[in-house]
Amino acid sequence: MNRLGWTVEQQAGIKRYFAFASFFTLLGVILSVVLIAMGNKGGWVLLAIVVIAWGGGYLFLNSTRKSQP
Repeated sequence: MNRLGWTVEQQAGIKRYFAFASFFTLLGVILSVVLIAMGNKGGWVLLAIVVIAWGGGYLFLNSTRKSQP
């Protein structure tokens, strides 16, 4: 059975969620840089978590979009 493509509303929702995720990723990166500059080693952990989570979401959305007809 063939899968149908995303509707326009679904595409708009994904773009909106991705924009929110990118905004919060930017805030997380800024916070982690501040923590690293202050000498807190937790900043590195925060940076890794934020970048890995955003990257995973980005790769998932790209692979899902490419698999759509």
